[in-house]
Amino acid sequence: MRKGISLVGIKTTEEILRITEEFPSVSFELSYAMDSAFLEAAAPYIEGRTVSVHSLSPRREFFPNFASDDPSVIEWSEREMLRDAATAKRFGAKVLVLHPGYLIPSLVPSDSNGRIRMMEAMKPFIGIEKGAICRQDYNKMEEYRAAFETMIPNLVRLAEKLAGMGLTLAVENLNPRAGYMLMLPCEIEELAERTPLHFTLDIGHLWMSAELFGFDFLDGVKRVLATGRVVTTHLHSNPSSKEKGIFADTHQSLDRYGMPYREVLSAIERSGANMILETVEEAGHNLSLLFS
Repeated sequence: MRKGISLVGIKTTEEILRITEEFPSVSFELSYAMDSAFLEAAAPYIEGRTVSVHSLSPRREFFPNFASDDPSVIEWSEREMLRDAATAKRFGAKVLVLHPGYLIPSLVPSDSNGRIRMMEAMKPFIGIEKGAICRQDYNKMEEYRAAFETMIPNLVRLAEKLAGMGLTLAVENLNPRAGYMLMLPCEIEELAERTPLHFTLDIGHLWMSAELFGFDFLDGVKRVLATGRVVTTHLHSNPSSKEKGIFADTHQSLDRYGMPYREVLSAIERSGANMILETVEEAGHNLSLLFS
């Protein structure tokens, strides 16, 4: 089990150096938001300390989409993931984190604003317009289940190819936005029962899902960890609250809102999964919470 931080909220090599000096055992995750220039600048500080790659990294124009029924989309997605496998090998990472797929046949913009605009067009699946938050019955809809079934063999095939290279594919649970896939504990449990896939548990995304769908957050964390397939985690908080009508994936500090983060960290530590902060603020503060 390794503890560390994603480079998603870190913009300079000076900050990376400060982090490594203050937290000598810290590990890093390459971010999908990094461009090639920053990756090369950061390389001397993170080679040998990198435990995971959040694909696609360095940033490309699109995210992979393994729920698509378009063969050209699957071909592009797999090819780009294999490029990331080479990056992982270079930096010593063993895990590739992947957003598994989307309920559209095309590729999806990696730019968050472009991605949200695309999802806002999915009117039949939207329950809350602000943020294009999905309907309560979204994961039971015929279109969703068809895409879910399409996604499974594509992910399994990719995982097998990566395993042959000594790498582990870790499929991430997403936040509950219309057009996104894999947002509930029961879906991860289903994949764990039906496939040999491994997972990234994103607690900020799960917090949003718990608020929207009304399940107990801590119970959801424990159910996902109980699959025994979680190899890494993304740690951050957000202000999502069904009572306040807020559903936002802001990637803020662990202790900023009401998430019971101490209990979550303890459960993850017991599981043996990597613990990776995916916060975009207060890197030192959050690392202090993690290492304490």
